[in-house]
Amino acid sequence: MKSIRRTLALWLAFGLASGIAIVLGATYFFSYQELSRVFDFELKQIAEAVRLTEDAQAMRRLRIARPGFGFSVRAYNAKGEIYFETALPSLPEGVPVLFHEGFTTFYGVQGEVRIFTHVTAEGIVQVAQLEADRAALARELSLRMAMPTLLLVPLLVGLVVIGLARGLAPLQWTSRRVSDRDAKRLDPLPTQDVPVELMPLILQINALLARLAESLETQRRFVADAAHELRSPVAALALQAQVAERAATPEARDAAYADLKQGIARAGRLVEQLLDLARLEPGVREPLGEVDLSLIAREVVGSYAARADERDVDLGADAPQKAPLLGVESEMRSLVTNLVDNAIRYAPPQSEVTVSVRPVDSAVELVVADAGPGIPSEERERVFKRFERVAGDPTPGSGLGLPIVKAVVERHEGTLTLEDAQPNCAERGLLVRVRLPVNGSRSAGSQ
Repeated sequence: MKSIRRTLALWLAFGLASGIAIVLGATYFFSYQELSRVFDFELKQIAEAVRLTEDAQAMRRLRIARPGFGFSVRAYNAKGEIYFETALPSLPEGVPVLFHEGFTTFYGVQGEVRIFTHVTAEGIVQVAQLEADRAALARELSLRMAMPTLLLVPLLVGLVVIGLARGLAPLQWTSRRVSDRDAKRLDPLPTQDVPVELMPLILQINALLARLAESLETQRRFVADAAHELRSPVAALALQAQVAERAATPEARDAAYADLKQGIARAGRLVEQLLDLARLEPGVREPLGEVDLSLIAREVVGSYAARADERDVDLGADAPQKAPLLGVESEMRSLVTNLVDNAIRYAPPQSEVTVSVRPVDSAVELVVADAGPGIPSEERERVFKRFERVAGDPTPGSGLGLPIVKAVVERHEGTLTLEDAQPNCAERGLLVRVRLPVNGSRSAGSQ
């Protein structure tokens, strides 16, 4: 807070100094212009006031002006013969003898000289004044005019410092309130008696605290659920290992090892899904690039061919043409893998699972259809939550596949729908339709 106050004070001082300099400069300029106009008028008045009588012309002697008189006067005839001139002040050196009426500016040794020449029948009168005298008077007048402003500066600075201290007090109060928050206390900041200018900041901080609280709660719930879900597979693996150790016959041992192998595969799959979910958390994102979803679909189908054969499921891919889009390859592969894994798990023997990919307008559509029991329409929103499954579902699983799919689709700004693959059959099956924009979400790379 001190740095903010100091910065504001410095900027204010700079602003005041600049303003005072501008005021002084403007005052001097206008004073000089006005004084020049007045002094030019006086030059003319003095010149016209001089009367060249015959006696004055005959005297031909110097006239000394009174002290403080700032004008030099010279009188001469049409031949340039001087009648008289002032000695105090004397005419600046080098001022020429002129024979035409009007104002003239002369640049001599003593600087710029303003001259007025008045031509009469009796002779010529020339009155001159140094511009330096005018400038000095203009400076003096400017300082006198600006003096009240200069005297007000300390008062203004004091008032501003007090105002800054009082104005920044709510910000200091907010800073203390925010510093009191931690992971155990994320309640919103109070908005009573908050200045209008500070209200948007308070509201944004409260929104951030709410998002942080939700994120921490989600993380805690996820860790608790993950620990619960991992406890059962680990316990099952330990039990299967004990059964294999205690097997009395080679056949029993082989069967126990087969069960242990399947348990390890299920545990590995669960860990893989948990890692996928962790990578899909906000703030974690791989760079975007061009991804061929058709190629990924064919590769995933090929990797699951052996498992499909074991379950007597006809697994096929309908992705004949290239389907490029902007996305993250690992996330696209996780998307297809989870959909194919779910479809094979729920597909009955001697049924088909089809994975199709095709470009549609400015998007790429992925469809995975199976002939399993499907998902009732009233359950289709709930199955997208982590570790949530259809009530009474006996099929082994963790309830993470569809949540991963949904997270990937949302990060790529796509759409995801669940439909009946066979609406008129007893086993309606499940058709998952994913549509992803070709250009993807360029802003998602910064998430």
